[in-house]
Amino acid sequence: MNTPQPPDSSSSRPATAQVSFPEPVEDSDILREKRRAGNALRRIIDGIIMKHPAVETMAALADQLEHFAEGFNDMPDKAVRTSFGHRISAEDVRDFIEFSPLTGTANPVAAPLKLWTENGRAVGSINFGRSFEGAPGVAHGGFVAAIFDEVLGFAQGFSGRPGMTGTLTITYRAPTPLFTDLRIEGSFDGVEGRKIHTRGKLYNGETLLAEAHGLFISLTDEQYASVAAMQDSGAAE
Repeated sequence: MNTPQPPDSSSSRPATAQVSFPEPVEDSDILREKRRAGNALRRIIDGIIMKHPAVETMAALADQLEHFAEGFNDMPDKAVRTSFGHRISAEDVRDFIEFSPLTGTANPVAAPLKLWTENGRAVGSINFGRSFEGAPGVAHGGFVAAIFDEVLGFAQGFSGRPGMTGTLTITYRAPTPLFTDLRIEGSFDGVEGRKIHTRGKLYNGETLLAEAHGLFISLTDEQYASVAAMQDSGAAE
């Protein structure tokens, strides 16, 4: 991802800003192979939804998939992410990019959404497949809201102390088509105490499909520790 310029300290709404998340660590061999597996599983998901094979063919495929799934049972677990917000590490940034349910190239349930920075904004591209369909031929509005949460969550990083989603308000202007390259933009609009204001827009070419306003709340040290403890307790189970 590109690194923007440092913020203008004379204003709470900078034209450019330094995103607070560190650059991710370099790819590893295991991540590249997981990304390849994720892409293959994404094709399987699309096939299950979009194809209509004979019952015998589908039964044979289901048997194979169950066999592959059982192969994971005895494998060791990978380390879980425990840092987030302004404390996120370069290793956790890479883990999030690879396995997020929205941006994860190694996560087969993700479209995935691609994110980068551009002129002090968060910018992304996404192409929704059939597994994200709501009304016929268009993306489910819940997934549109989810990608705004992700993009604005990235945009709040320009505040220097990102937090967690407080409120997210979506205005839908037009149906979001499937199988179409879409552009999404998010900007940091300033802070009020612990409140971080953001806004975003989703486009199909020049057509505005939806826009959003997001309010994020930076965490106190006590709240940060409490959320981190939830991850620790989950990993111990």
